[in-house]
Amino acid sequence: MPKAELMIVEDETITALEIRNVIEASDYEVLSVVHSGEEAIQEALTLKPDLIIMDIILKGEIDGVDAARKIKEFLDIPILYITALETVDSDRLKNTKGIGFLVKPISEGELLSNIEMAIHNYRSNKEELKNSKFDSLSDVQVFLQSMIPQLSSNLTIDKRGAFLGSFHKKFEKHMKSRFLRETGRYHKGVFDKLPESGKLQVYLNWIQNFFQNLGFEVDVFDQGDNWIVTFRDCTWCERNYENIFYCLLCQAILKQTLSWTGIDGTVESLSDASINKPLCRYNIALNK
Repeated sequence: MPKAELMIVEDETITALEIRNVIEASDYEVLSVVHSGEEAIQEALTLKPDLIIMDIILKGEIDGVDAARKIKEFLDIPILYITALETVDSDRLKNTKGIGFLVKPISEGELLSNIEMAIHNYRSNKEELKNSKFDSLSDVQVFLQSMIPQLSSNLTIDKRGAFLGSFHKKFEKHMKSRFLRETGRYHKGVFDKLPESGKLQVYLNWIQNFFQNLGFEVDVFDQGDNWIVTFRDCTWCERNYENIFYCLLCQAILKQTLSWTGIDGTVESLSDASINKPLCRYNIALNK
């Protein structure tokens, strides 16, 4: 099992190969090697590595610092800069929360020690970050928990539509501004430049974090043309899977938040209501 999964962004092929060989020889896995800032953004959103080694000077319209800034707007991934420049604009690096930079040529020991320190610090802070996110969703938890008594009362079919309509309004009031802020929709210059698949990846990252912070076990599977999202261990009430309306509520959240992105996509439930088990599966796809 590798120590961690890394991504390399370097436009010099020989340098990229040398870095990769050093890293893999030390039991790290290199998920991808890309050569431009545009590729770095797309790959980071898809692969979500534990660490990105980012060259500052890249060919193309986006340099390493700009690519890092855009990645940081969607994902919390530590970034270790490398550069042939003897001096860099430290303010630009600080704005991307880079963990530091190394000046080429870089020795193996220097590279590996910085990688090890960056990953150690990131992982040691991860639990604290999770607790912070959990606390930030406390008002949302209170809101969702307030809906549980109505769900537990086994609403009749004729009353479900009215309840879902009321839920949509309340959920939008509590969550839409937070959703737009956390997905970067307020920064349309960044979000709107992403391809539809990139926008959908940002959305799926948010959905996964949102439900995990509420105590769910969430998995997202890339099927090529579509994505499968599974929810386990629903924490809203005991034996909730015996009430299919809880699954309808999750589906409502998925559909409503997807609509906020402006993505032309669909959400479809794959769960079999006849099977009594605590597992919900949803298919999310882009419309062609």
